[in-house]
This record gives sequence, C-alpha cells and structure tokens, in this order.
Amino acid sequence: MSTTRISRSVLTQASVWVGLLLLFTLSGDTTHRTTADYWLIVVRIGGFAAFFNLLYYLVLPLYFAGRKRAFYGWVVVVFLGYVAYSIGTDYWLLDLAHRGADAGAGEAPPRRERPWTFLLFVATFIGLAIFGVAATFRGFAAFESKRKAEEEANRQRLEAEIALLKSQINPHFLLNTINNLYALALTAPDKTPDALLKLSEMVSYILYECASPRVTLARDLDFIASYVDLQRLRLPPNAELRLELPAATPERLLIEPMLLVPFVENAFKHGLTTSQPCTISIRILLEGNELRLQVKNLLLPPKQRQNGQPSGIGMANTRQRLQHAYPDRHTLHVEQRDGHHHVELQLNLAP
Repeated sequence: MSTTRISRSVLTQASVWVGLLLLFTLSGDTTHRTTADYWLIVVRIGGFAAFFNLLYYLVLPLYFAGRKRAFYGWVVVVFLGYVAYSIGTDYWLLDLAHRGADAGAGEAPPRRERPWTFLLFVATFIGLAIFGVAATFRGFAAFESKRKAEEEANRQRLEAEIALLKSQINPHFLLNTINNLYALALTAPDKTPDALLKLSEMVSYILYECASPRVTLARDLDFIASYVDLQRLRLPPNAELRLELPAATPERLLIEPMLLVPFVENAFKHGLTTSQPCTISIRILLEGNELRLQVKNLLLPPKQRQNGQPSGIGMANTRQRLQHAYPDRHTLHVEQRDGHHHVELQLNLAP
C-alpha cells in the first residue's frame, strides 16, 4: 500500500471516529454527566476503532488469502475479546460515573442496574455491526485490488502480444524486400545501389524507432514513401503506380509503427504481373485525427508458397495489432470486386 493511500485511510478513519465521539459527547442530556461519563464515551469509541482495525487489517485478510481456518479462529478470539472488553468497560466506568455523581451533587439520577445479559446483547449487536462494516469495506478493497491486478495482467499480456506481432512482421517484411532486391539485381543491376541505400534507411527505422509503442505518423509515412520508391525501381513497363500522401502531417499524431505497411506490401506482392496492364493505387488521406488508407490492385490468381514460406503472415498480424491497439477506433474493409482487390482502413488517431 502506497504512502498516499495509507495517509488517506488514516485521515478517513480519524474523521469517522472523531465524528462519532462528538456525536455521543454532545447528544442527549449532559446536565448530570461526570468526567467518568465522558471517559466511558472515549473508551467505547476507542474499542470500536480497535475492533474495526483488528478485523480489517488482521482477520479479514486471512479469509481473502484463502486461510479459512486461521480466519475463523481469529474471528472467534477477537470477537470474544471485544465483547469482554465492552462488558467490562460498562461495569467499571459506569460504577465510576455514579460514584463521581454521588460524591458531587446530590441531584444525580438514581443508578439503574443493567443485567449482564443486556450488556452482552448490546456488545454482541454492536460487534456484529462493526464486523459487517469491516467485511464490506475489506470486500470492496479486495475486489478493487483484484480488478486492478487483472487489468495490469491484461495490459502486460497485450503489450507482449503486440511486441511479438511486431517482431514477426519486421523479419517478414525484410525477407520480402531482400527477395525483391535479389530479383532487381538480376534484371536491373544498375538500380541496385540506390535500392540498397533505401533499404539501409528502412532498416535503420525498423531497428531504432519501431521498438517504441508509437511513432509519429509523419515518420511512418516517410517509411512507406521509401518503400514505394524501392518498389518503383523494379516495376515492369506494363505497371502503373499511383501514390497519394497527406501534404502535411501534425507532429502530435502518433501511430503503431509499420501498421500500414502490410497493406501496401500486399499490393505489390499480389498485384503485379507482366502478362497484362496492371495498376497499384495507394491513397492515404488525413482529416483531423481520422486517417483513411485506400489500396487498390489488380486481382491475380493466388501465388504458390515460395521456398516453403507461408503467405499472409503480415496481414494476419496486422489485423490482430489493430484489434489490440485500436479496438473501437478502426474499421477495416477488404473485398474483391470488378477484378480488383480493395482495402479501406479508417483509423482514429486521437491522442
């Protein structure tokens, strides 16, 4: 328990017990009260406070920790102790109060004898009431503590899952890019140095910036632009590429790193062919905090797995990352129509 929470608990309890003390002290007929009467009130309130705190901090935690036998044993001991304390206090201090009244003014009311059964009933009733209040507050505290622990466990689990997904996407992306560079080196070796320079910049981004939970949207869009430039170097003559990016991107807008890349990468991976004219259209629009990604490419027959490598890893992981990081802040539509593959993602990037 933090120091702040302890201080708040002490202040709250002090306010409650002082309030009860003032209530009992100032209420009722105070004409014939003696010093012993006031001491009786103080000792009774002190007994309430001691009994409550013993239950709250010593006994009830045993129950919530699963130590049921110890709990029941301590409940009996503490409860009997409180009842004995309450009855003994009443007998001793009431006797002192009446002796003080007799020694002072002769106008004191006659002493009323209270049978021990009556005192036992009162002490038991008040003890059960205090136990109920302590159990209620301890139950709420245990529930709140469990809820926060579950939230923290879920948060850590989600962070671990997202980190795993990101660690899977990066090698997958690099593998595809290196394969593309290999093909470029065979078909257009003069373009390879520029491609390697672009790849170096992209790898630097992956290694040093993608480790953060969020990056600026502007930096992530720069990465996409570099990737598209890299792909442009190996486009066949029959392919047309259209790219539209926001003219200005506020620095305050952050995004999960490389979240948009798999949609762009998929268009190049599955939408290029040399057998017919083909077009890849990539539009990223920004309106306030709302980002819209639209990707369109020619629909081709599914490619077979190359070198035993499964396809679709990047897209599957991206869907999971969207669910984890933006559960109620995104819509994703993927469909095939008019011989083309269409992707539209809307993402709320509000801080």
